[in-house]
Amino acid sequence: MRFYEGKDWTNVSFEVGRKTLREWREEQLRRSEEVVELWEHVISRSPSALGDELWMVYEQVCIAALDSARNDLALECIQALDKRFPRSNRVLKLQAMRLESLEQYDNANAIYTKLIESDATNNSYRKRKVSVLLAQGKRLDAIKELNEYLKVFINDSEAWIQLSELFLVESDYAKAAHCLEECLLASPLNAIYLRRLGDIRYTQGGLENVELAKSYYEQAYKLNPQDLRSQYGIVLCSNQMAGGKASVEKKQELRTSASAVVERIAQRYEDAAADGLNPEAQNIADTVRKMGSQIGGK
Repeated sequence: MRFYEGKDWTNVSFEVGRKTLREWREEQLRRSEEVVELWEHVISRSPSALGDELWMVYEQVCIAALDSARNDLALECIQALDKRFPRSNRVLKLQAMRLESLEQYDNANAIYTKLIESDATNNSYRKRKVSVLLAQGKRLDAIKELNEYLKVFINDSEAWIQLSELFLVESDYAKAAHCLEECLLASPLNAIYLRRLGDIRYTQGGLENVELAKSYYEQAYKLNPQDLRSQYGIVLCSNQMAGGKASVEKKQELRTSASAVVERIAQRYEDAAADGLNPEAQNIADTVRKMGSQIGGK
């Protein structure tokens, strides 16, 4: 895909505009302001020249208009689509999205409920309903709706992540961790999921959770050796465990392994200092090494 940052879309030819919109649709790129600009200054001058592609363009422009707070243009697109496809669920969805943008949440929610009743297998309707609840600040209702959604679409990692984040806001760390564990079942080599699980388990506290957090951080680090956050996580967990009731041998093992990680972290900052990338990098490296020397200390 070719990117044209800063390009003036008002002076391109019709065929260039048409091809560009098609490329963005195929690659699922929103680029909303540019889509609106292309439509208003180029494509709308000869919409009939698009043939049957016009209806896909109307849908694309409608969504871009909503992103850009251009409800007038969104309404124009919806009216054209509704005239061509009366009683279409896709057009109804666009109508509901426009109501969302106008903060008419009850009306939008009523349409989504109707759409779900007509097609229970379409996950986008349920997701939009969740977005309406969140926009209204109804977090507990959104959690309930997501739980119902995941009973049907159990493999939707995006929904599990959103549910996990909502549980974190509610300080329900056990349920937040469960959601990410469901994500790991689908993608066991995802370093981001592993690191997030480490963060949650560490926040929960307690020896068992800290040990779990350390194992998650270590797996994340193996998958992505450049991940500083996972390395810091290993050090923090080791410090917690070494400062507890572990045996002398275990404490020494934790200090040794954590010190190796500390040295890798410090070396990263020293390399950055040598390259002149960060004037504070050497000070950070020194602080990290000092932190390593205190692992397990009271």
